[in-house]
Amino acid sequence: MRSKKNGRKMSKSNKKKGIIAFILASIVFSVFFYGLYLLGKINYIPIDEENLGLSEEAPEDKKVTNILLFGLDNRVEGQRSRSDTIMIATLDSRENKIKLTSLMRDTYVSIPGREDNRINAAYAFGGPELAIRTVNHNYHMNIEKYVTVDFFSLERVINALGGVEIDVKDYEVKALNSGIRNLNNLHKDDKDSPLIEGPGMHSLDGRQAVAYARIRKVGNGDFERTDRQRTVLKSLIGKAASLNPLEAHNLLSTLLPEVETNLSKAEIIKLGYVALKSAKNPVEELRLPYEGTYEHRRIRGMAVLVPNLERNRQILHDFIFGS
Repeated sequence: MRSKKNGRKMSKSNKKKGIIAFILASIVFSVFFYGLYLLGKINYIPIDEENLGLSEEAPEDKKVTNILLFGLDNRVEGQRSRSDTIMIATLDSRENKIKLTSLMRDTYVSIPGREDNRINAAYAFGGPELAIRTVNHNYHMNIEKYVTVDFFSLERVINALGGVEIDVKDYEVKALNSGIRNLNNLHKDDKDSPLIEGPGMHSLDGRQAVAYARIRKVGNGDFERTDRQRTVLKSLIGKAASLNPLEAHNLLSTLLPEVETNLSKAEIIKLGYVALKSAKNPVEELRLPYEGTYEHRRIRGMAVLVPNLERNRQILHDFIFGS
């Protein structure tokens, strides 16, 4: 009798385990296929990867992936304009690190097929393809992938993550509020974002954070503005790293339609895994031109930074790939 009872108990136990396993498998498959559905919403814009000016002098490391991030300075949604923000995002899967390198927008460089100009003009002249080629040509890099956002899309991405925590300095308050007013005027059909009452730690919404990242007429000008841009991005990386799977899927549903990229679905899945692991570690930062490696000059009426490119190339390569 005992053996029959034990057999029935084991049978019930096995059935429960089978039901649990089926439920878990269903959840996994649902999450997987929902993830594929979200990836189908990517604003995928391919470019001619044979025309990116890949440099034979660039260091090679299959464990390191570099992606160019562009933030467009446009006043009309969808308009092509100069790249207000140019940043190299590095994913180092060997060291599980994320590195951010800001390229100053007023850096005076050679733009292939064009007259020498500020580096931020390349995007307006030829979109992401020419902008990537310009970076590769001047800094001897082999970057092939990019992600582009504008004021409008970045605001929505930041809001999807619940805003960012920023320590606003006393000398930034007036300029920040001026930027918020300007952006409110661009979004006349939306609810206005409130002004900041004073310095200190603030939880900035998307519009306020975009205005903060654009401040450049106080402090150390555009040099300090690149610091603010990296501060906002680091805060976003930190928030994304703490998301649970459901929150991550909700974020993807908002983020993917907002960015323009030539990253494929497979590349996003692969790099997303590396990024989530790496986001738990401190983000490393660099700004180019590096201090002491450039001259302030005025060329054709433009105030520009003329870099010592040889020194800046070496600094960049050492930072990304190791000395």
